[in-house]
Amino acid sequence: MRSLPLIAIAASTLFPFFAAPGLAAEFTPLALTVPEGYTVELAAAPPLVDYPIMANFDDQGRLYVAANSGENLSREDLEKQLPGFIQRLEDTNGDGQYDKSTLFVDQLTFPQGCLWHAGSLYVASSGALWRFTDNNDDGVADHREKIVGDFGYTGNAADIHGPFLGPDGRIYWCDGRHGHEIADKSGALVSKGKAARIFSCRPDGSDVQTFCTGGMDNPVEVVFTPEGEILGTVNLFYGAPRGDCLVHWQYGGVYPRKDYAQILEQEFIRTGDLLKEVVNFGHVAVSGLCRYEGDQWGNDNRGALFITQFNTGRIVRVKLGDANGTYQAEEIEDFLIADNHDFHPTDILQDKDGSLLVIDTGGWFRIGCPQSEIAKPDVRGAIYRIRRKPISESPEASPTTEATQIAEAQRQIWKLRRQESPESLKTLTGYLASEHSGVRQTAIRALLDWPNLETNTELMTKLVQHATTGEPAERRVAAWVLARWQGLEANDIPTVLDALANDKVSLEERHAIILNVIMSGQREALNKTLLAQDERVSKAAAIALEQLRRPTIAIADRHWLDIPAASLGAKLTDPERQQLLQLQADLPAGNAAHGQKLFSDARTACNKCHQVNGEGGQVGPDLTTIGRSRSRLDLMESILFPSATFARGFAPYTVLTDDGKVVSGIILGEGADQIRLGIDKDQSVTLTSPQIEEIRASEVSIMPKDLAKNLSHQELADLLAYLESLSGTK
Repeated sequence: MRSLPLIAIAASTLFPFFAAPGLAAEFTPLALTVPEGYTVELAAAPPLVDYPIMANFDDQGRLYVAANSGENLSREDLEKQLPGFIQRLEDTNGDGQYDKSTLFVDQLTFPQGCLWHAGSLYVASSGALWRFTDNNDDGVADHREKIVGDFGYTGNAADIHGPFLGPDGRIYWCDGRHGHEIADKSGALVSKGKAARIFSCRPDGSDVQTFCTGGMDNPVEVVFTPEGEILGTVNLFYGAPRGDCLVHWQYGGVYPRKDYAQILEQEFIRTGDLLKEVVNFGHVAVSGLCRYEGDQWGNDNRGALFITQFNTGRIVRVKLGDANGTYQAEEIEDFLIADNHDFHPTDILQDKDGSLLVIDTGGWFRIGCPQSEIAKPDVRGAIYRIRRKPISESPEASPTTEATQIAEAQRQIWKLRRQESPESLKTLTGYLASEHSGVRQTAIRALLDWPNLETNTELMTKLVQHATTGEPAERRVAAWVLARWQGLEANDIPTVLDALANDKVSLEERHAIILNVIMSGQREALNKTLLAQDERVSKAAAIALEQLRRPTIAIADRHWLDIPAASLGAKLTDPERQQLLQLQADLPAGNAAHGQKLFSDARTACNKCHQVNGEGGQVGPDLTTIGRSRSRLDLMESILFPSATFARGFAPYTVLTDDGKVVSGIILGEGADQIRLGIDKDQSVTLTSPQIEEIRASEVSIMPKDLAKNLSHQELADLLAYLESLSGTK
């Protein structure tokens, strides 16, 4: 993506304010600057609203506002006091300013979003996803139900946000990096982990799935394109320097940060490099996100993204363009600027008349926000409305007949998806033959979570065609669906992987292709592809085989993203785990200096495969900083049971040569017609394609399994003490 500076507003307007019923006369609205042709007015202010955070409309146009008490509280205090609440605002005279408020529900922890759907209000409040129903429409919820939980949190707002209604009828939400443990209604564990995620479920809270994940701190909001693509705001996507970003979320995608790589390695399938952002705004604290729908603000705003920035007190407008099947920013400009540092916009949403509502939470929030040096609960926030003055556009600016037809086809596809019947599936798949790529892409995306497609071989065959011959976006999304339902056959593998030989393949499509072949489970076909002439193809096959080697990947389980973290790396038997725990308890204190000598001792020969501070072999992981990332129990497992898990990039392979020899080692390099296997520090072997009869991922580590038997308890304790001391500093 080309780098774009923020474009300053050339012609702007300071909006005037007028007193209105329900608005306190003593409230002083902030001066906000918007482009020429737009106006801003006050929609709600204290005492009608205090400390609003995020909001959503119901089907009658009433506004539900998730609000805070104006206090910065820890998790313990939040759970004791339950200060959060949702209020329902109404505009009784239709002038655009709210004049009636009802307390819809209270006794919440820290609500950060709400969604009206099917007669109920869904709320993400720190710790859980809730559903509230008002049976008699008196503005007060009669029934409250926790439908998904539990989610970790500290009170710093970097936890559960949303939810959001997908065009597929599923409920989506964002969760920060504080961990989660989700059980179904029977109490069975559904998902457990530490990474941040984008989740979804059915409206009743069942069928919880992870869409994507990462080491980022705080994904906040998502929006959906007509094709069903998901775009979202996320804070601390990068840590040093900090980057708060707009991201195009990919199914099965794994995202930064790299400093949380261990979590990502443990919890998820990796397809190569971590995926990237569309726009990195820097240290701005992105929050609310709105995709403008319709043409009420003119065709130039159709599909534009409006993003709130908490730290800078502004809203930016981003216009996206195609980037080989994904997105790039073509224009980024300031759309609203405040001249007051106490203006902190947290949400933005489109009303039915086309105007945009801006939620300003006020100055109370400090915890976890380094730019808010002190809390200012006296600054209680407000809700503003941005309008565009009437415009007249030339006929050329209106959508073409073709664009209108595409939009209608996409609406019909999503309607069929939500019906979820055999008849609607048959009609929906007919759109796969559309002459318009965007329609085909939408139809494919609508199949991602359609139940029980694995037996529909005819449909899988069609999807393979789209994954190999379609336009970039439909290839990418078809690979998602095939991965989800393990739709690839062995003879599809070479054709699918050959696409990686194209220099124009995006990182996102590369991820989808590799995920697709991993989930196919076609090990034999992947083994044959290891010697592909194109290094990009052979490397992808190696990545897939390494992932399939992991004991945590059960390909029969299509919900691969929901593997509980507690089960990851759990190849050891119960007696073996007990052996480790007992040995850990029996070991004496260790001497790191003596352990350093043992590291190079002939009985261990650790340095033949592993490097420390640049010295040693390269066929095992570099241990220079191992003490910072692995516990004593982890280190003991690696020594006593080396084949239980393999570090990324060090999965062993076994090669059968044409003269009957068997060679095992780590792949150090690959060429068009040869590979180089590392055996230890001093030995490597290069094998050409004619020499290789068969190559396959090995289940057995090249590290000797009886290493610990050569050491006394004291010597093992010394070696462990040395490894634990390795922190990267000499």
